[in-house]
Amino acid sequence: MLTDLAAIGVQRRAPEQAVSYGREAVELARASSSGYVARRLRDLCGEFGPLSHDHRVAELGVEIATLTTP
Repeated sequence: MLTDLAAIGVQRRAPEQAVSYGREAVELARASSSGYVARRLRDLCGEFGPLSHDHRVAELGVEIATLTTP
C-alpha cells in the first residue's frame, strides 16, 4: 500500500508525497526483510522520471538501492 501511495505521488509530480510514503516503505522493507516490498520499491525508482532531479527523490533512490532481496 505504501509503495502504491508513493507511486501516486510520482504520477502527480508531488515529490513530498512520493518521498514520505517511499521512506515508510523502505523502513517496512528493512524491518520485515520483505523482498516483495523491496522489488516494488525498485519498480518505483523506474517511474521517478523528471522527479529524479529532486534531491529528496534522489536520496530515496539511493536508500532503495541499498535494499537487498533474498
